[in-house]
Amino acid sequence: MLIHFGLFFAVGMSRHWGYMSSINDLGIFNQVVWNTLNGEFLRTTINPFGMSINWLGFHFQPILLLFVPLYRLYPGVAWFVAAQAMALAFTAWPIFLITKHLLKSVKVGFAWALVYLLNPFLLSAGTWDFHPITLAVPFIATGLLAVVKKNSRMLICSSLVILTCKEHLGLLVAGLGALWWIRNRSWKIAALVSSLGICYLVLVMGVLMPWFSPIGKPIMLGDGLGQLSRYSWLGGSASEIMHSFLTRPGYIWQQVVKMGGPVYWLLLLTPYGLVLPILGFPFLLPGLVDIAANTMSLNPMPRGWSYHSAVLVPIFTVAAIAGVEWMSRIQRRYSAKELSGLILTVALIYGFLFMPLPLKGAFDIWAPVNRFNWRAESKLQEVRSSVAGGVSLSAQANIGAHFSQRHEIFLYPNKAGKTDGVVLRLASPTTNINHSANTSHKHSKSWVPNWLEGHLQMDRTEYLASIVCLLKKKEYGIAYWDDPWLVLVREGKGEQHGVERKIQLLREEWQVDRDEYLSALAQCMADR
Repeated sequence: MLIHFGLFFAVGMSRHWGYMSSINDLGIFNQVVWNTLNGEFLRTTINPFGMSINWLGFHFQPILLLFVPLYRLYPGVAWFVAAQAMALAFTAWPIFLITKHLLKSVKVGFAWALVYLLNPFLLSAGTWDFHPITLAVPFIATGLLAVVKKNSRMLICSSLVILTCKEHLGLLVAGLGALWWIRNRSWKIAALVSSLGICYLVLVMGVLMPWFSPIGKPIMLGDGLGQLSRYSWLGGSASEIMHSFLTRPGYIWQQVVKMGGPVYWLLLLTPYGLVLPILGFPFLLPGLVDIAANTMSLNPMPRGWSYHSAVLVPIFTVAAIAGVEWMSRIQRRYSAKELSGLILTVALIYGFLFMPLPLKGAFDIWAPVNRFNWRAESKLQEVRSSVAGGVSLSAQANIGAHFSQRHEIFLYPNKAGKTDGVVLRLASPTTNINHSANTSHKHSKSWVPNWLEGHLQMDRTEYLASIVCLLKKKEYGIAYWDDPWLVLVREGKGEQHGVERKIQLLREEWQVDRDEYLSALAQCMADR
């Protein structure tokens, strides 16, 4: 657990100082907590509405308030990276205790702790900035341990923490209550926990989030918000979604297949030999809603190797452990130790392939240009000095988290031309530069996160054209230029020739088509 924590804390900080963290979402949480400390309760301007909103209207995650006193000690994103790395690593302890209780072996318990720690979804979540839902992972495992050990107080305490991590987790808590009844046949505790989860869900989704939301309902149910409108095809409210399930099950199933739902299910099951979690099906009950939510999202990212499935890892792991217990009881050919050893072998292979390190034969999907940087470069310090904390900024996606401790910051190119300044870094943080240059994803607004477009969160051609457009329109002048850093402000008077040469070099390096670039530039000039 300590090795896992140390590795992923190091990788997380390395990604941040290597300019691979994103204004969405690490920059958001940095701003939200900093704003709360400075009198604006959970406010953020990093959103598709281009205005200051309360984060609780976007995702209901009051657990973020725990970071406010930490920011008073030291305001930095290291708290988020450390908390996530610790939450994911130390979940191995309740997994070990569950295995020791069910399979009666310390050695087998150690094996399953490793199986959990090497799960590819967990490895991905540990390297992907910070997301509050990962803080629920150890408490989900603790809730499962409480069910196995018949400890109702542990279950209730775990459930209360889980509820603070994301709005929909009330249904996961309700699933823990149902699991309690199936395992322990105690309807009072089961009813109490399930009622707690459902009532919390109704309160949050029906009252609190609409109160905080700028559209009067949870944003994920809104229309016309791009990849954020993940469930609008099912309905605009919980009642409409339920109606869709009851009246159009055939259509929903067709869409699920079309979006690759069955493939996603196979990805979840494969690290456990496909069948073991199914044999321990009751333990999957708390995760059914998350499986459904990821499966039916219009945005395909939750069905990939993303942080969205982190809460499912302890659930599938414990279900697989229960599956081994069941198999070892009904047959004598393979012992629990042998079955566990087989799954551990699979986990070791997966762990090697998805380890975020430059190992020969491993995917190393982020492919960072700079690895294991531990402190800010001198240029970044100079850039920060050139943009005072009180000014509004439009910041490039992969550097925005370094500048988000301010009241107004937006994802570039949003608000460019209206903010006091623009901060850019004209360089790719990844060596995955041209992997997507000629794919169908190029103009889809659904870029793979580890590609260049994913880090920029915009098409590379439009990105380069937009910078030249800003300079030609003279909305800003250059306040700071030291390759690759560029700061534009209203009264800047720096020389443009260096920036223009850099843009030309990037057009060649990034294989930007000349005609497409000129078209994007003309469109930008016309729009402005």
